[in-house]
Amino acid sequence: MQLVHLSGLIAALSPDTGNFCLELARAAKKYGTRISFDLNHRATFWKGREEELSAAFKEIASVSDILIGNEEDFQLCLGAKGPEAGGKGIQDKIDSFKEMMAGIKENYPNVSVFATTLREVVSSNEHLWGAILLENGNWHVVEPRKINVLDRIGGGDGFVGGTLYAILKGWEPEKWIQFGWASGVLATTFYTDYGQPADEEMIWSIWQGNARVRR
Repeated sequence: MQLVHLSGLIAALSPDTGNFCLELARAAKKYGTRISFDLNHRATFWKGREEELSAAFKEIASVSDILIGNEEDFQLCLGAKGPEAGGKGIQDKIDSFKEMMAGIKENYPNVSVFATTLREVVSSNEHLWGAILLENGNWHVVEPRKINVLDRIGGGDGFVGGTLYAILKGWEPEKWIQFGWASGVLATTFYTDYGQPADEEMIWSIWQGNARVRR
């Protein structure tokens, strides 16, 4: 197996699912399988279980190769030091995310890739959508671009899925974030929580802003 992907939603769902994710991470680490962990903090899951979940998330993060989450996720799940969340413009979010990652990297040296999405809601059907990725000290940023949204649910997961796909394909890191960004955009054009691309070319057409179909 090339990679195991874990979600903080499942890890925090119950003590049993948390233990399952921990054991899965330990086994993957033992056998040299890469681990991806999307922190996905949810306040309702963490209420009254902060100490338990903090310990579990920190252990999973310590053996992970890829960590995904926004500023709040890293601060609330891992106790990372960072600027006050919320109320910032997109550029401030980019700068503060970079600043926070420098500190987190010291505590989690096994992590080689950090990633997050950037979203600014203009209206329910118009968002500014961007992304940041750090791989082995190299920053890759997709400056927010306007996208048309049918249903925003699933955009973040689409980004994660597209990014991991690109990593597993062995592409250059610059393409990881581009493919992830476009996969997230695709997901927001469906009423389902996931995108349904016909092929890679469909995703790349979204990245290029090209509506033409090759026949």
